[in-house]
Amino acid sequence: MKALIILVLACAVFGTAGYYTYRLFILPEQALKLEKLQPPPPPPPDTTIPEFNKCVAIRKGGKLLPARDAFYRFIEEYPFSTKLDEAKNMLGEINTEIYLTPFPTPDKEVYIVKPGDVINRVAKHLKTSGELIMRANNLQGTMLRIGQRLSVPQLDLSVVISRKQDKVTLLNKNRFFKQYAILVWPPALAKKPVGGKPAPAPPKQAGKVTEKMAWHKGTRITFADKGYAESTHWIQINIAHCTLHSEADEKAEGRPPGGGIVLAPKALEELAALLNKGDTVALE
Repeated sequence: MKALIILVLACAVFGTAGYYTYRLFILPEQALKLEKLQPPPPPPPDTTIPEFNKCVAIRKGGKLLPARDAFYRFIEEYPFSTKLDEAKNMLGEINTEIYLTPFPTPDKEVYIVKPGDVINRVAKHLKTSGELIMRANNLQGTMLRIGQRLSVPQLDLSVVISRKQDKVTLLNKNRFFKQYAILVWPPALAKKPVGGKPAPAPPKQAGKVTEKMAWHKGTRITFADKGYAESTHWIQINIAHCTLHSEADEKAEGRPPGGGIVLAPKALEELAALLNKGDTVALE
């Protein structure tokens, strides 16, 4: 009889312990495994999309200046929007359409060509580049006519090269202007895995544009030379390995000494017109 009682008590004790072990340890572990097998929950809806669509609608209406202002408001008010990158790309296209064409805006200076003026002298006087004057006025050559009206953008550009974003970003008066995707990093700046993790970013460095170089059929030329429209471009920067160039340059003119950052040819064409020697550059 005692043995039976002891057996019943043992079953009760161990049964209770097993039940609580199951509830406290096994059941939660099974629930965790099941949870991991479930697909991630969908992200919450992006409430900024209607505002983005309003900006796009203004752009499609052909109103460049209102569209520019709308996109500026969007990127500044909604920095965490899922449409932020798309909005920046559209804003960048608008900015180059405004400033690299004769499109009239209040922030362009009108210069009347005087006797003895040549494009380099006008560019120096207005603290800009001859390339920008040509692009902004749709000039087919460097010859100027007395009395000719030149529309010259008044820009104060700086460059940010971001390893985190894989982008080269132009700022105008410290405000976003346009961004360009980096296609290839030089080996010295590439994000090589270290122990299975991305390499740490190099320390932030400050520099400036030191030279703009144009190449045509293996020969260095200037914007005033024949063949400039078909040339490829290097933007030389005094931060190691940060000269900007394109894949087309590597095939025709070779890589810049010490390597460089590869962008699309169109990006280099625009940067060659927009940037000036002395413009500040940050690598981060």
